[in-house]
Amino acid sequence: MRITILKFPPIHRLRKASHALITAVILAGATVLPVAINAEEKVDFIHRGITISGIPKPKDKFFDIDVTPAKEGAELVRDALEILYTGSSFNAKAIERLKAAGHVIIVYDPAFPKREFSKLTIAAFFPYFFQKDGNGKDFVTFVGRFGGKWAARELAPVIAHELTGHGIQHLRGRLEHVREVDLECEAYMYQEKAYQDLNFDKNAREMIAFRQTLERHWCADFKKWQKNNLPKNSKYWDQLHPDIPKLIEDYLVYIEALRKSGVAGKAVKRAKAAQNNVTSERIAMLLASDDPDAHFQLGQLYTRGIGVEENKQIALNWFEKAAEAGHARAQFELARIYWKGDGVYLDKVLSAQWAKAAAENNITAAEYLYGAMLVNGDGVTRDIKKGRTFIGKAADKGHKGAIDALKKLPPN
Repeated sequence: MRITILKFPPIHRLRKASHALITAVILAGATVLPVAINAEEKVDFIHRGITISGIPKPKDKFFDIDVTPAKEGAELVRDALEILYTGSSFNAKAIERLKAAGHVIIVYDPAFPKREFSKLTIAAFFPYFFQKDGNGKDFVTFVGRFGGKWAARELAPVIAHELTGHGIQHLRGRLEHVREVDLECEAYMYQEKAYQDLNFDKNAREMIAFRQTLERHWCADFKKWQKNNLPKNSKYWDQLHPDIPKLIEDYLVYIEALRKSGVAGKAVKRAKAAQNNVTSERIAMLLASDDPDAHFQLGQLYTRGIGVEENKQIALNWFEKAAEAGHARAQFELARIYWKGDGVYLDKVLSAQWAKAAAENNITAAEYLYGAMLVNGDGVTRDIKKGRTFIGKAADKGHKGAIDALKKLPPN
């Protein structure tokens, strides 16, 4: 039998985004994956169709708090996600929309954020990850070391803010066209709905402070517009539990009004200028680094033309440099490039070599890809038994393609 790889496993291009400043650093290109990790300690599994990963603390690196281990952090994310799913149908339905449109990923990484001075970043959404084939989007949220210390119930509304709120904005394709203050307004409303649905005490000091931040800062412009244009609907705010579904309906009308007025466009233009400055500084740092992860990031930037002119040959050179140093995701990226002939001549032999390297470094999608190559004899000598073993590893981690493939393969 032959395993048909209908869609190449997605490559998740992770770039740093601030918890409160999504648009201003949207193209900064700063992945937060640590450089030196023990591949055996990395955790990957599927929960409710969502990929959850736990990345171990980088070796020989000290942080400002005691770091939660990768497995424990990933399980915390799973528990928080489950609480959100079972307790807030409003957010659960929104996440289902994201899953229908692309790949939803939540990563626990103790190295995120790289440093903190005046605030605590619990989690962040990583926008703009279109699949290479253009058929979907990636919706990626990182939970950092501070979030790893929270209880699952407290973390769940933060996931609603980052994944659901900003994810829905990404789904609509509005992250580039809406002001930061308005993006945060909507994300805060999704978080408020989670607090309501999970029965948080709205009279608690923390909840009062959150409500004040929501209404007096992030949603202040929206409330003013609503009062002037839809005055009867101001009542949706005037209760202990604001009517979030109704408010979001008005919010979307408000966003469209801003677009037509040109206000949002001017603000976004200023934000893009800031993005360019941040990206240039980041590229200079990456170019000066001997870090394989920095080389991988450069490959990503040149692939997508972020801060530099798009150049697939230069991208290939950086990916190769990172991959030869043992960077697992760079190895998998090379497998993808040569498998699809993306800017190079299609070369299944080279693709198989890099897929094998990435699979041996515990990249789940690579285990499936290399296993399928072995079963099919694509770029390697056909070996169904060995191929089934690799596919089985991916299936054990919840990879849907691998699970389906195993059903068609004879047992070893």
